Amino acid sequence: MIQRLLTHIAWPVRVLWIAVVLVQNTFTLSTWAMWIIAAFAMWILHPIALSAIRIAAPGVAAIAISRLPNSHFEPIPVVTATLAVIALLLIYTSDYGSVHVQSGAYGNERRYLLRMPVSLALPTFLAWAVLFALLVSVDYFTTERLWLAASGVGIVFAAATWKLVRQLHRLSQRWLVKVPAGWVIHDGVLLAENMLIRTHQIVGMKLAPAGTEAIDLSGITRGVPVEISLRELTDVRLSPLLSKITKTVDVLHVKQLLVAPTRTPLN
Repeated sequence: MIQRLLTHIAWPVRVLWIAVVLVQNTFTLSTWAMWIIAAFAMWILHPIALSAIRIAAPGVAAIAISRLPNSHFEPIPVVTATLAVIALLLIYTSDYGSVHVQSGAYGNERRYLLRMPVSLALPTFLAWAVLFALLVSVDYFTTERLWLAASGVGIVFAAATWKLVRQLHRLSQRWLVKVPAGWVIHDGVLLAENMLIRTHQIVGMKLAPAGTEAIDLSGITRGVPVEISLRELTDVRLSPLLSKITKTVDVLHVKQLLVAPTRTPLN
């Protein structure tokens, strides 16, 4: 039953998200804005929609939870917060991410979303927190009719959105892709250019054993990465970020490498 749920995970998320708005009675303008953005994106299966959902939905859940003490944990606020949290947990599963990135694939592609590097977890959270705080501030100043303050914060919010949302969206564009010619590591965050590995170049693909000496192109993540062994040395160009993480040069000659998809491509 759980597997069937995950196979059609987009629908449970949509139902839960609609239920959130049906049981709530205290949404503010900013909460409505985040709910609407996420709700609209849930019907458009695409990497851009995945980014929109994962940026907007946590804000709704955070506000719902923060209001529980003031509401004395009455049934309706508790149900609203519970539904929002359950929806959020499903939104951040590998299955839900895979549904969106695969729906944006071209032709005969199979995309596997890559895990977030540990080093990006805190910067990503801080970027989201800045956007969330600015949006809530605009809502507060507008409610209090402090128009000058609302306008000033609104301008800062617009500028931050333009800058930070594009950065956050890059996390939804990191894939290991199976194509007819072989495999592509599509990662504009950790690689200076995408890496095509042709089928005839690959000796083997397996879950990385403990103590492997393969070059880690995952940026260090949780979980067990996939080890790809090649017939001969191949050039890989690292981004400044991965060069810093690995403490090495920006161009490496590798024969074994590690990638960390959220779902294993070995089945």
